[in-house]
Parts: sequence; C-alpha cells; structure tokens
Amino acid sequence: MCPPPSSRDLILDAAEAVVIDVGAAHMTLEAVAAKSGVSKGGLLYHFPTKQELLEAMLNRCMHRLEEARKEKCSELQEGPSRTLKAYVLSTLDRDSKNDRINAALLAAVAHDPSLLAPVRDDYLKFLAELITAELRFERAAVVAFAADGLRLLVLLTLSPLNSDQRKQLIQELLRLADEAI
Repeated sequence: MCPPPSSRDLILDAAEAVVIDVGAAHMTLEAVAAKSGVSKGGLLYHFPTKQELLEAMLNRCMHRLEEARKEKCSELQEGPSRTLKAYVLSTLDRDSKNDRINAALLAAVAHDPSLLAPVRDDYLKFLAELITAELRFERAAVVAFAADGLRLLVLLTLSPLNSDQRKQLIQELLRLADEAI
C-alpha cells in the first residue's frame, strides 16, 4: 500500500492541473490552494511565492525525467552508449500530460529565464557525463541535441513528423548512439 501523498505533493499536483488549464502565467496561488484542498496558509508554508512554486514544478519535471532515464538505462544492454540511448528514449518518450505541463512551464521560463538555472545545471552535468563516457563527444552531442530539438518541436507543437517517421528517427538516433563509440 502506498503512503498518502504529502501536502507538498498535493500542491504540486494541483499546480500542474492549474497550469494545464490556464497556463503558468495565469496560475495563482489561490487557484492552486483551492484545487489542492490545502489552505492558502498551508500552501504558503511550502511555497511562499509563485516563483518558488514554479521552481518546484520545474524541479519535479527534471526529477521525473531523471527517473525515466534511469529506468530506460536499466532496461538497456550494458555498453558505452547505454546512457546516451537512455537519454534519447526518455527525452522522446511521449506522455501527453507531461507534454502539456512542460509546454506550459516552457512559456513560464520565457517570461522568467531565471527559472532555468537548475535545468541548466542538470544539463551541464549530463554533458559532462557524455564527455567522460567512452563515446566520441561530438557524435554523442549531435545525438543528444537532436533528441532535445525533437522534444522542443513536440512541446511547441511544431513537429512535422507522423508516428512512423518519429519512430524511424528515434531508431536512427539509437543507431547513431552506438556509432558514437
């Protein structure tokens, strides 16, 4: 049996729902408190400002991506390209709810780029992993950046690829990851 969600998790779940409904720019602490069933004082205890709530939402998204990457990594065969392949698969794994949350948060960071500081730090750590891996950095970086670009196109609803083309592109990126050795 799973433990009940904490107030903090309830607030973050509610904030995600509000962001999906109205966007991050129009999210209010009052709306999040009402949606979560937590008093505004309880919300302010965990997140004194909207900025801190948005930061926590971004951190949660990054944590989910990291967990997905670890899960994909555990499913892949050992080898030098395993981490890169797990990155491609987890980055391009489709989840419509997460896509909507991430797209809304992308709009929020357009208004406040300082929200990206922890994301930037995590990305630099990932690139450092690529540099120290037994991979040709240039090839590995091309694969990672291509996955990031496709993910961004999806979030911006600009991807021209149909489902089959998307699958083929992912397979090609995985093949290129193996060639980065």
